[in-house]
Amino acid sequence: MQSFEEGGHSSIRKAGNKWTALCLALLLLAGAEFVLRGPGRAVYLATQYNDFLSLYIQAHAWVRGQDPYSPETLLSLWPAEASHFSFLAKEVADGSIIAKRGIPTAYPITSLVLIAPFSLLPWLVAYALWLAINLALFSIMLCALVALAGLSYREPSAVLLVSITLALAPFHTGIVTANVTLVAVELGVIAVWTARARHDVTTAVLVAMSVGLKPQIGFCFLLYYLARRRWRIFGMIVLVVVLIAGSGLLRLELGHTSWLRNYVNDNRVLLETGILANFTPINPTRFGLINLQVVLYQLVRSTRLANNLAFSVGVVFLVVWAVGMWRGRARNDLEMLDLSAIAIASLLPVYHRFYDAALLVLPLCWVFVSFRKARMLGSLSLMLVLPFLIPGGTILDSMERSGRIPPTLAGRWWWEVIVVPHQVWMLFFLAVLLLKEMNTVSD
Repeated sequence: MQSFEEGGHSSIRKAGNKWTALCLALLLLAGAEFVLRGPGRAVYLATQYNDFLSLYIQAHAWVRGQDPYSPETLLSLWPAEASHFSFLAKEVADGSIIAKRGIPTAYPITSLVLIAPFSLLPWLVAYALWLAINLALFSIMLCALVALAGLSYREPSAVLLVSITLALAPFHTGIVTANVTLVAVELGVIAVWTARARHDVTTAVLVAMSVGLKPQIGFCFLLYYLARRRWRIFGMIVLVVVLIAGSGLLRLELGHTSWLRNYVNDNRVLLETGILANFTPINPTRFGLINLQVVLYQLVRSTRLANNLAFSVGVVFLVVWAVGMWRGRARNDLEMLDLSAIAIASLLPVYHRFYDAALLVLPLCWVFVSFRKARMLGSLSLMLVLPFLIPGGTILDSMERSGRIPPTLAGRWWWEVIVVPHQVWMLFFLAVLLLKEMNTVSD
């Protein structure tokens, strides 16, 4: 009997050791992929154009009291160390640069205020510092995710959580493009960690910075603390955002800068006639978008109807989420589920690019929490997250345009409705699953 029990324990230990070894191997592979596809490519492409460059120049214009949303200002302050593209002067002169390139960006004044300290440095130094801060925040976010999942670093599950996070392609794309989305996501996730520890002031500052940098990302964290009735955190977030915005507006007012007209125009062009946010065939990179309009347009062939339908879905999701929060308002053990639901739902009704799917770290964290109670839910959620280990839509679209997809296959209706925008469907089904679970556990 004793030898039988010892044999059983030995088998369990061997199985546990194999699982640990597998998780560590995955961690090494994911780490290598992250370094190569993220910071490795970012360093290699440092002198080329990225999303941070326009924001850096616009923040510099704000510091100098010039119009940060003027194409002429963008051209005049273009740093000597950055690549000078042939299209710049031409497209500024004919007024097409906003529609074709999306610059100057339509980020709010709060973004410029937060980026302003970087604009005091030479471009390459500022870019290197931005990359370093991004990577530092990413490392802290990994620690926060492990803690929020209730895991120990000695557990293979913690290693697996870190591995999948490292392998998520939206982070690789966001690092290479130097987009502020990643910092906004990282700050938001870290804020959830500090809120759990009751560091309300720190939480408010972090969420306010997330909202200030990228409102489309930070808003879901702000809304969550409003719904949870964490009044102190919510009030301080609003106060900090107002102070940041106020200082931004004050600087432009003191400089007697006329900026509002260009700001409104930049937003109008981006959302109405600009190529980058366009979800129709006019935009050759439209399958790099993850908002619901990408799919809906293929079905209804009307931009207005696609926008209205996507907005309607967003409203329904918001109402369902609010009801779930109200019914389960006394619970504290399901915060990752509640946050995941509103974060993923917020990606669908408005313009979002692939790197905005970095918010998937929230449902990913919830997967590891839910495995303890509902393995089926966790497995389904994980299956919907895993397609984001590669930029699938962009890859398939690129293969089609280069002729590597047979015309007989690419010409089918389901190719552009289901196959190429499959990641949009993944987000939609994930939002439905999370919202359903929210309201199920509230019963």
